[in-house]
Amino acid sequence: MENFSIIKLIELQMENYSPSEKKVAEFVLAYPNDVLNMTTKQLAEACESSEGTIIRFCQKAGINSFKGLKLEIAKVIRLSEPQTSVDTLLSFEDDTATVLEKVMRKNISALTNTSKLVQLEQIDAAVQAIDEADRVYVYGAGGSAVVAMDAEYKFLRINVPTFLSLDHHVQMMMMANITKNDVLFVVTTSGKTKEVIDLLNVAKEKGAKTICLTQHGKSPAQRLSDIVLTISEEEQNIRIGTMSARIAQLAIIDTLFIRLCIRKGLKVYERIIDTHQIVQKMKR
Repeated sequence: MENFSIIKLIELQMENYSPSEKKVAEFVLAYPNDVLNMTTKQLAEACESSEGTIIRFCQKAGINSFKGLKLEIAKVIRLSEPQTSVDTLLSFEDDTATVLEKVMRKNISALTNTSKLVQLEQIDAAVQAIDEADRVYVYGAGGSAVVAMDAEYKFLRINVPTFLSLDHHVQMMMMANITKNDVLFVVTTSGKTKEVIDLLNVAKEKGAKTICLTQHGKSPAQRLSDIVLTISEEEQNIRIGTMSARIAQLAIIDTLFIRLCIRKGLKVYERIIDTHQIVQKMKR
């Protein structure tokens, strides 16, 4: 099983650090063994930064304290896993067994890293917003559309009024009718998709609550969203498809769905049973 690797996560987030935080990251990556024997003050001095910067750096890595950071570094050093290239999924020399191993390890890594990064209070805020909304509009473009459709399916099962169109023009027409009592939930891996930004801008103008499920790191979609659900940065600029990011996004959707069920209480079972029975009639 793939373990959460703080070293890997730090490498993936290099572009998202401030200049002072980047110095800390570079030092940690270059001298992980030395960091284990340092105090916060000593690391700050070594990086020519402050103790506050060290704490902010730890928080961006999903760790609440410097002690926690050292614990995760120690795990990586102790495990000393062989450096199998799971980042390069496509290699023309790989056989089927190797491809399967790479895909599985990459997906497990995405799930583990995401569980460290996503903020629980943001999940709770999203659940509350969705449950209290008159209507929930969901949208995702390209590979993210699959995740958006899964969200629509799950929300409808428990009687959350959910609307989705894969046609951007139709979705934009929906935005013309969105109100401050509604929610726009967008799924965007990069956070830069033009269609998503257009929808978010209109929703904000109308006063609607906006939720974004996206990769960790600064993006236009994050800036326009009231609630941000963060997955780990698994997909880079060049990719074969939204693979491991999709798996992490679906896990977040499942989490929202279960939390919504818990929030709604026992009455939710009636909705689930009713929808199940209706669908079963179609199979006869």
